[in-house]
Amino acid sequence: MTLRNRASVAAAAGVLIVVAAVSTVLYFSYAASLHARVDAILVDTAQQASGIAQQIKQSAGDGRSIPDFGRPVTVGSVAVQLLPGPVAVGQPTQFGPLDSRDVAVAEGAQSPFFADADYGGDQFRVYTAPMPGTSGAGLVRTSRSADADDGALRNAALLLAGLTVAAAGVTYGAARLTAGRILRPIAELTATAEHITQTRDLTARLRSAGPDDGASDEVGRLSSSFDTMLAALHESVTAQRQLVADASHELRTPLTSLTTNLDLLEDGAGLADPQAPALVRAAREQAGELNQLITDLLDLARYHESAPHRETVRLDLLTGQAVNRLGQRVPRAVIDAELCPCLVHVDPAAIDHAVSNLVDNAIKWSPPGIAVRVVVENGRVLVGDQGPGIAPEDLPHIFERFYRAPGARGLPGAGLGLAIVGSVAQANDGTVEVRTGPGGSTFTLAFPPVQDAGEFPAGQQE
Repeated sequence: MTLRNRASVAAAAGVLIVVAAVSTVLYFSYAASLHARVDAILVDTAQQASGIAQQIKQSAGDGRSIPDFGRPVTVGSVAVQLLPGPVAVGQPTQFGPLDSRDVAVAEGAQSPFFADADYGGDQFRVYTAPMPGTSGAGLVRTSRSADADDGALRNAALLLAGLTVAAAGVTYGAARLTAGRILRPIAELTATAEHITQTRDLTARLRSAGPDDGASDEVGRLSSSFDTMLAALHESVTAQRQLVADASHELRTPLTSLTTNLDLLEDGAGLADPQAPALVRAAREQAGELNQLITDLLDLARYHESAPHRETVRLDLLTGQAVNRLGQRVPRAVIDAELCPCLVHVDPAAIDHAVSNLVDNAIKWSPPGIAVRVVVENGRVLVGDQGPGIAPEDLPHIFERFYRAPGARGLPGAGLGLAIVGSVAQANDGTVEVRTGPGGSTFTLAFPPVQDAGEFPAGQQE
């Protein structure tokens, strides 16, 4: 069964249950009303007993005939039996002999009462009351067949049942029409998903929902989220394909050089060749470049795709460790650091890697003997050099993978350092910006500070 049919059946079933409950209440209310009306008719007819007795006397003629009060008379749908007093226990009547209760009613010792009686296999509603307008202890009994209103009740039941079924049917039809419009985006989503499954075309999108298409409801948000997910998936797949293509290109160069050096060692006099040490050193350097390239690719993929493990750390201490490590690795580097205490909630290993890349990049572009300036304040790391600056045509591309400006192609590296910085900033809810000019470039890596400087958890003090 389709979702549209399930929704329509559910709506119709809900209406059916509600209307059936209401109809049941109405039916029993109507039945109770009929029963109350019957009792009122019986009481009203009993109160007319004096007039009925007078009519019976008149029908007897000039008084020579004895009025037959024991024979029941019919008034409308009610049978009336008059029992002039005095009455006695055991006196025969239409509904059997009188009992002590009946006699007590006739004498005024007990209130009138209703009873259900069986006479000749039929059920009757009987009302017993004292005979009005008589000096003796007489009785009047009014009765009416218990099934006299069965036809009205049956008609009422059929009418309510018909209304219940009609309401459920109308609801089902209206629900199908409404559900078709409401569920149309879901049908489009299903068709799009099936199309993508068959064609692997991640550029497919759902029809844009306008204000009249329920774009602000759950179905509209689902469609929008599905399109967003497809866009993100398409971007991810495209980036992976581009990464594979770029990595294949970049890996080919050091592999080719490494293979060439090994071939020279194999084809010549081997390690006895005077050029062998130089070839081995070159092979080691190329293997190191290859290893660094693979490491950077893995780090770039990790920072870009996976959720970082974050903790609250001192950004100034992290930066200080990276600066000290680079100072030891590159003894010629001059680094002027101004580190103000501040806390950030980030992935420490990723931030250490990003700061190291920025400082290493500044060292590459700074003239010999000129200091690289590193400043940490209020959740920001500023790394500035005094190099030639970045050309305007290169500026939009410096954070792209494997992009290398023409002036950087003679320097070591594969163009992944700044791409890693950008991915780290994005993964840790930070930003990275650059200001450049003829006098050098300054990169700013910024993260939201956790709290005011000077308030640190235990163990975070210098």
